[in-house]
Amino acid sequence: MSFLYPLFLAGIAAIAVPIILHMIRRHTRRRVTFSSLMFLRTTMPRFKSRNRLEHLPLLILRCLIVCLLAFAFARPFWVRPTVMSEINPGARIVLLIDTSASMRREDSWARAVEEAKSVLANARPADRLCVMSFDRTARTLIGFEQWQTMDLGQRATVVAGELSRLSPGWASTDLGHALVAAAEAIEDDEANGNQQGIGSRQVVMVSDLRQGSNLDALSVYEWPERTELVVRAIPYGETTNASLQWIMRHNALASSGDGPPSVRVTNSPDADSDRFQLRWGDGQQTEVYVPAGQSVVVHPPADPNRQAVTRLVLSGDDLDFDNVLYLTPPLQRKIGVLYIGNHDPNDTREMLYYLRRAFGTGSALAASVIHHSSDDLISAADIESARMIVVTEATGQQNLAPLRQYVESGGILLLVVRSIETTAMLSALTGTDRLQCREVDAGKYAMLDRIEFGHPLLKPFSDPRFGDFTRIHFWRHRRINVADCPGARVLAWFDNNDPAWLEVPIGRGSWLVWTSGWQPSDSDLALSSKFVPLLYSILEYGGAFSGYEPQYFVGDLVPIPEQAASASANVQIRRPDDSVMRLDATQRAFTQTDLPGVYTISDSTRSTNPQSFAVNLPASESRTDPLPVEDIERKGISLKSPTDIVTAGGERQVEHSSFGEMESQQKLWRWVFVATLVMLLAEAWLGGWLTRPGPASQEEQP
Repeated sequence: MSFLYPLFLAGIAAIAVPIILHMIRRHTRRRVTFSSLMFLRTTMPRFKSRNRLEHLPLLILRCLIVCLLAFAFARPFWVRPTVMSEINPGARIVLLIDTSASMRREDSWARAVEEAKSVLANARPADRLCVMSFDRTARTLIGFEQWQTMDLGQRATVVAGELSRLSPGWASTDLGHALVAAAEAIEDDEANGNQQGIGSRQVVMVSDLRQGSNLDALSVYEWPERTELVVRAIPYGETTNASLQWIMRHNALASSGDGPPSVRVTNSPDADSDRFQLRWGDGQQTEVYVPAGQSVVVHPPADPNRQAVTRLVLSGDDLDFDNVLYLTPPLQRKIGVLYIGNHDPNDTREMLYYLRRAFGTGSALAASVIHHSSDDLISAADIESARMIVVTEATGQQNLAPLRQYVESGGILLLVVRSIETTAMLSALTGTDRLQCREVDAGKYAMLDRIEFGHPLLKPFSDPRFGDFTRIHFWRHRRINVADCPGARVLAWFDNNDPAWLEVPIGRGSWLVWTSGWQPSDSDLALSSKFVPLLYSILEYGGAFSGYEPQYFVGDLVPIPEQAASASANVQIRRPDDSVMRLDATQRAFTQTDLPGVYTISDSTRSTNPQSFAVNLPASESRTDPLPVEDIERKGISLKSPTDIVTAGGERQVEHSSFGEMESQQKLWRWVFVATLVMLLAEAWLGGWLTRPGPASQEEQP
């Protein structure tokens, strides 16, 4: 017998209390009527100590009551392992093996394979087993159906062959997604399987269990109640792990820079070392001091004549799988903005002046602004190359068809209503009758009142820190009757309930209509901090930055540059292992980024310079400090002790993962309390019987 709270057994020492009370008890004598004592000599009474115990049955009952109370509070239970014979139902087991980059550490993978083999060796013939591997995605190596169709003698050989071909890659660890996939595999097999007698359900996970493991998928998933998780963590002794991370420049979108970028060196929280060496591409080294659990930014040595650095190497820590950072110039993307209006680009009173400065060379994006007069015939090449078209005046009829085709194909056109005549262009392009529009003098000024921050165009301003538009004043605007424009959606209103910004969808694109411009005669929008972010948001809404990333990680999709996509049949990509892959004619993104290093895109039929992009190890893989299993349990997962195994002899010894669970099933304390109540009733009856007054004699009667 065992006890859940054995310290309460110390209460048995309280049996000394009734024993002491029995020994020091004084009997109360009866009063006897006697004659006068005045003629007797007065003497001092002589007392005789009485240490003899009396009423032993009553004393024993009281001691037993104290012992039973201590026994009940200690919560006793019987430890009885349950033996499940061969004829009992088997179990559904998913063996989940971690193949992420952190498993590349020395001896980690060999230990993981041994753990996996031990689980497979203990499987019974009645069990249904599925083998899966995972990193950022989960993959099924051997499914339940395949396991069931294999002969008993072939199962070990087939699984051993799969494990021998398996090896850790370079991807990140999405532990939450893998656990969800394993649990759903059990659910699907149970729903579709013919074996209704299958009993328990387990997911056995073999992993190094690090802090960098992603558990987000478990936050939105309800873990099945009957499915238990068995964690077989791979121990490791290394403590110091430093990692590298590229710090993107503020103008990384605009140019590739003129030298190696700054990097951040991060040290693990439980590190034993704090001094490292960072070697740049030309062999020059920099000493770096990083205390445990902290990070520092390292700037490259100033040398204008140095060549471009494509590889940084860190040394001085215990783990070297994440000590290399690859660098290349970002893929160039040409951004064009077409402006249609009769304005001087140097006139500070016109919108073109502020638009050109918003996309100037000093900004984060050096976009080229192409200016055309409203009377010019705009070429199809200028329209097709534009990522955004800004129209401030009604253009000629010859330009309406190309502009409408541009919007229908997915482009974004910003129409600024500078005058009532501009709305005629909107009417012609949308195919509606002439819109009702009139000039409105806001008096002192008007402000934006209601803004649809849920719209993708304005979502970047949904944060309260960036969503204050009350400092922008509008002196004049044009009032448009939205009811006359079918499908129009108002994105912002003035405080007088006039629409300020509208969206009119046409085909796959949209017209964005602003009823007030940003020139000083209309508003001070161009002078506010919201002007440039608004323009960038319009570009992003139109897909100008679609798929762009300043750096890529293992497993990411890399968009093919437009120049190469136009002739993708001749485009080839050289991987870091020198293997060459040719792109399909319809392929617009490269997916085989499973190795860290530098990838090169080239066209075999053209003499253009090849473009390169770098793929690095995800930063989360460098967080090698242990992840407490309690973090997984807090996601609602039922954990099982690894001692719950299937023996090779055909019987399963089930050791309960929680003594509390075993004690709650038996609830022996209730019977102990019943026995205590019986003892109390017996003690009360016996005590009353022993202390009852006897019949008085005739001499004692008055």
